[in-house]
Amino acid sequence: MPILIDIRKLTIIGKLIQHGAKNVTDSLSTMANIQADIQIKSLSFVEPSDIPQEIGEGDHYHANIRLTEPPYGVFLMTFGDRTAHEIAGHMTGQPVEDGNLNQMHESALQEMCNILTSGFIDGIANTLGTTINMHTPELERSDAEVIADQTLSHIHSDSLSIVLDSVVDLRDEDTEFQLRIFLVPDPGAFVNLIDKLDIEEIREIENVAAAHDGDRAF
Repeated sequence: MPILIDIRKLTIIGKLIQHGAKNVTDSLSTMANIQADIQIKSLSFVEPSDIPQEIGEGDHYHANIRLTEPPYGVFLMTFGDRTAHEIAGHMTGQPVEDGNLNQMHESALQEMCNILTSGFIDGIANTLGTTINMHTPELERSDAEVIADQTLSHIHSDSLSIVLDSVVDLRDEDTEFQLRIFLVPDPGAFVNLIDKLDIEEIREIENVAAAHDGDRAF
């Protein structure tokens, strides 16, 4: 039997993403003293089997967490060498030379990865009025096919991945971090969470998101 959802509630997906993005900027400010805006360049849906193609050719840095509470599934963040070097150099104050990250660079990159991941997931959880506990993601560098094999081996074949192309733009600086984010929830759990929200709750979420849109670019 197909999973059904009230079509009036579909707009909540975009609002969840906006709240997650806003929470990232708040986390960057609080935890790293970085003032930034996040722009969501695109939002699309793909099957998990298409994720390697979405990640792109070559090796990429990636971090993922398996969600052990609704909506379950996987959160995956990927970015290329250029973004990794921008983040590491900004966090440490030491530019990356010859494309080689030192131990301080790697530690800073891991810290930033933790901030971005936890900020996004917490923003979604807060919007849904729930909590999503998670472990600390491990940052690795792999080929797209390897990333997909390691991350998505347990994902249901009927799942859909929410794909975001996003840019973290540091205010008053000529620096930006380009990130690709994949949220692959368990379809049944995700629909169940959304279905529990009544229309008035969704309208309230939309109003809050609209108010934030006046302050930040998404």
